[in-house]
Amino acid sequence: MIRTIVCLAVLTSTVVMGRGVALAEEPAPPSPDEVAIRKAIASYVEAFNHGDAAAIANHFSETGSYVDPISGERNVGREAITKAVAERFTEGNKPKLSVTVESIRLLNDSVAIEEGTATVVNKRAPPEDSTYVAIHVKKDGKWQLDSVRETLLPEPESDGSSPLDELAWMVGQWANKSSSDTSVDTVCDWTMNGAFITRTFRVAVQGQPVMVGTQIIAWDPVNNRIRSWVFDTDGSFGEGNWTHEENRWTIRTTNTLANGRKATGIQIITKVDDNSFTFESIGRQVDGELLPNVEPITIVRQTKD
Repeated sequence: MIRTIVCLAVLTSTVVMGRGVALAEEPAPPSPDEVAIRKAIASYVEAFNHGDAAAIANHFSETGSYVDPISGERNVGREAITKAVAERFTEGNKPKLSVTVESIRLLNDSVAIEEGTATVVNKRAPPEDSTYVAIHVKKDGKWQLDSVRETLLPEPESDGSSPLDELAWMVGQWANKSSSDTSVDTVCDWTMNGAFITRTFRVAVQGQPVMVGTQIIAWDPVNNRIRSWVFDTDGSFGEGNWTHEENRWTIRTTNTLANGRKATGIQIITKVDDNSFTFESIGRQVDGELLPNVEPITIVRQTKD
């Protein structure tokens, strides 16, 4: 439903910029050493997801160490690490790893500290979420892991509810209430056992489709907030961070347009009742150029005949 809004904002100015968002300052480019470390991290994840214990161990220095977050056992050297990791890749269990790098700090020319979060998904067990600290060392011009220590995050106590329950009212089919030639239709639904909300949307002008896309809304347990990601058929994509106050949701968005331009802005969704809400977009910028606000638009629930 949120994306409906984005589309409407787009059509208020131009179809490409309608995503209604603004430009963030370009960050300083990473150093060659940071680039090399990030490539090594990506290679490590790839090796893990291929179940290649030896390739994982080769990312460590000869005296590198890995502390098992469950047993607390410290494995030193590539041979010991290979054995410890291989035990996870048993028959029928092919875990998949994803990591989010929070920071990489270069202490000097040959030592760096990486911090982040990791999730290991197993077929036969709940996902394992952890934080980690990795020490990288540079030897013979190559960055390798000297040590990795993980801390498993406790499973949150649950009363059966989900942080996304506050958006449950969005589930259904919606359309903008407008007499113009532009129509926006969206369908919002739960998926993945209630872990996500997905929205598909279609924008048409005089009955001809001009844009189709998908949005995924999720709860971010690390930052304790709702986040969303959107992908359009024109090749643009973006993400949003949500905050909630009473019947109003504020989404701060950052987008990459199909032509490579950057856009940011603030979208506001105000629930009127279970069958209608309003959407508006303010502070919209594209590459630093301020765009007009999108005044409140009414969106209504569609019922089956």
